[in-house]
Amino acid sequence: MARAGQSEPSVTKAHRVRVRTPPSECGAAAEASMRAALRQDRFLLAFQPVVCSGTGKVDYFECLLRMRDEQGDIVAAAKFVTTLEQLGLIGIIDRYVLEKTFDELDTHPEVRLGLNVSGLTVSDRSWLQSLTSLLRRRSDLASRLVVEITETAALGDIMQSARFVDTLRQAGCRVALDDFGAGHTSLRHLQVLAVDTIKIDGSFVRSLADCRENRVILRHLLGLTRGFGLNTIAECVETEEEASLLREEGVGFLQGYHFGRPTIERPWCAGPGYIRVPSASQACG
Repeated sequence: MARAGQSEPSVTKAHRVRVRTPPSECGAAAEASMRAALRQDRFLLAFQPVVCSGTGKVDYFECLLRMRDEQGDIVAAAKFVTTLEQLGLIGIIDRYVLEKTFDELDTHPEVRLGLNVSGLTVSDRSWLQSLTSLLRRRSDLASRLVVEITETAALGDIMQSARFVDTLRQAGCRVALDDFGAGHTSLRHLQVLAVDTIKIDGSFVRSLADCRENRVILRHLLGLTRGFGLNTIAECVETEEEASLLREEGVGFLQGYHFGRPTIERPWCAGPGYIRVPSASQACG
């Protein structure tokens, strides 16, 4: 389970392209469990707000993968995504998340949503074809969709990632480079990857008030993003003190438990721009 406010691994945040492991090495029981969950439609989305640092208004909700187990309990992606990757099912799940996100955008025209794609999906032409096919039917949804790719996944094949980003931008989607600072992105990489938003890795946000080194690194990262005219989001914001420091440094948007835990309920149904921390029974991350 991810630490409070921590970035999630996964389909939601895949840090590298993994080599498929034979099912026998995953365990027959784990494989049967994942395939049953797919067959029984027990995967679902949770939503966490990304808010404007100045106004507190929600910019978009990030969609995070969850699974309902056989007892009906909600399970975070960190508990099962490695098994999905080992079984070679991650592409199916990424397409599932894409389709569910489009369903939400179609049903709720007032909301903007973000989704994460795995490192494998960045190189999966069929996923990109699925996206462009959906947008041909509903081109108006593109401006309300944010696609997030992790820094490490993007650097795996920088030119392929650049083509992936270009296709998304040309279709009208916003693209965010997730976990920025965790890898080894250079100025050249930022030139090649035409993203419009940078999500600063949560490791630089934690203990920001007490760690001078983190503040120095944060200012350096912000200097890079300003030079390229990019929007910035700080992840894993857990306290008002952290939020205040990030505002002072000029971070544009904030995300973390301080502003709302992931919830399987639809927060936007409570009213435009409404933010609340779900109760223990509703929270699922």
